[in-house]
Amino acid sequence: MNHPFVKRCLIAAAVLLLFAAVYECFSHGVISAFMVGAFLIPLLGGALPGLLLERLPVRRRPGGPSRWLWGAGITVLTAGSLFRGVLEIYGTTSHLCAVYWMSGGALCLAGLLSYALRLKKACGE
Repeated sequence: MNHPFVKRCLIAAAVLLLFAAVYECFSHGVISAFMVGAFLIPLLGGALPGLLLERLPVRRRPGGPSRWLWGAGITVLTAGSLFRGVLEIYGTTSHLCAVYWMSGGALCLAGLLSYALRLKKACGE
């Protein structure tokens, strides 16, 4: 686990899990699945793919733009989950929640496309 991205994702997941545990202790029974489950986004969307790329015999690793776009997407999706959780706890909704899911998904997709173009360019060489 030498990759700094994987370490950052694991630290973010641990901090979010700790936040959810502390929050649940003081929440007076009001919880949100989006708030409690926010740690899963950096864990499954960041650390797991990063670990797989480290362990599998992949010829070309994702470059800087791919990693940056993917990381930004994971960050936006995590923030969106926390935002949605706060709104659920307060008992309200907002159309802005959709912006987080769409922009986070678009950033992750852009990261995947950037990586695919890098692989295609490597095959053409």
